[in-house]
Amino acid sequence: MAPTLFGTDGVRGVANVELTPDLAFDLVRAAMAFLQDDYTEGPENPRVIVGRDTRLSGDMFAGSIAAALTSMGIHMVDMGVVPTPAVAHAVSGSRSALAGIVISASHNPPEYNGIKFFDAHGYKLSPEDEVDIEGRMGVEPARVSGAGLGRYLRGDGMVYDYLRHLRNSLGLSADALNGLRVAMDCSNGAGYRLGPAAFRSVGAEVTVIYDTPDGVNINVGCGSTQPEALVGMMLSGDYDVGFALDGDADRLVAVAPDGRVFDGDDILYIIAKEMSETGDLEGDTVVATMINNLGLTRCLSALGLNTIQCPVGDREIMIRMRQDGATLGGEISGHIIIGNCATTGDGILSALAVARAQVRTGSSLPDLVADFEKYPQIVKNVPVSDRAGLEDNEIISAAIEEARERLGGDGRIIVRASGTEPVVRVLIEGPSRDVIETIAGELAEVVKRQLG
Repeated sequence: MAPTLFGTDGVRGVANVELTPDLAFDLVRAAMAFLQDDYTEGPENPRVIVGRDTRLSGDMFAGSIAAALTSMGIHMVDMGVVPTPAVAHAVSGSRSALAGIVISASHNPPEYNGIKFFDAHGYKLSPEDEVDIEGRMGVEPARVSGAGLGRYLRGDGMVYDYLRHLRNSLGLSADALNGLRVAMDCSNGAGYRLGPAAFRSVGAEVTVIYDTPDGVNINVGCGSTQPEALVGMMLSGDYDVGFALDGDADRLVAVAPDGRVFDGDDILYIIAKEMSETGDLEGDTVVATMINNLGLTRCLSALGLNTIQCPVGDREIMIRMRQDGATLGGEISGHIIIGNCATTGDGILSALAVARAQVRTGSSLPDLVADFEKYPQIVKNVPVSDRAGLEDNEIISAAIEEARERLGGDGRIIVRASGTEPVVRVLIEGPSRDVIETIAGELAEVVKRQLG
């Protein structure tokens, strides 16, 4: 059975419409009741570490979460506005943490928000865990009173611990990136302070855009999904590399001085090659998703590296990495997990790893991927009103099969509903860009007619 309330990355919706404070309160209480089943050792009042992005609704949900936690005798440790991976890191390093909670809708528009959970080890919950939590919704957990109530605590020190972790986990000295000129788009999101601070702490010269969040401008015309402003900055300025984070700073795209944008596949290739050369790539293995570019597997193989495929989502990547003992995984969207440093995708950490590779090898960003030959790929995001109807739609299925016959065996077609947005994604790869553009447009139109 699959969860119905949770998507691929927590519970999301338009704030105060689909995702309400009441729902957040009930959800958190159900999640804590589930997680406390396995909490047998630790303080009488366990702690839950909470962080959020810059959305206006974040304060509202933080209040609901504080009420839910403290009413169950759990202390809430509030890190404030921090990247999602900062919460995961804080939880994994704490002996008294029951869980982590992040209030964020990642790359979604400002009116959205979301809630996602990390277990006591800093890992995202499994789909089976989420089904269990949904089954507890509406069941009143045990109440406490008097001295048993939880407290609201500040977690400012944990923010500085995360900043030190970003530098130390990659072995970067205070002057490791001296002279590197970095342009950074912080998406008016959760990484607007820590992203630039991390680079400056290791000697880079950083120029920042979209670092003035006002609660309603997160991801608006900026960030990893809309890097056009950063491209313009790179073309008109004098920078060695540009990095764009998403709203909760757990994913990344990079931009070269000539304006070329490098996605998660490119970044994964760069870091895989770097970790292989430095001896940090366990088992010479990289975990990638079913929608990573076909050229990635072929080019990693040419380096003597193995690729393991898994379903989409950084949670799925981490699950497979743990199963196979891999230390690196990622997906085209820019979620990159460096497993010997983090338990989830981390855009800032990934950017530092790319920058380290540039400085260590003396190479430009394009030079680092010169041997990476991609298949042309087209992705169309089709807004729909009923993404759940995709699997059972015979007309769409027939159109996909017809398109596969036209494409032949040298390529692939993936049509899937997003787990975080009301869209269906149409992805096509093949040797001819003209052919795949035509097929993608036709398939997108069929999906729009059937589900829009």
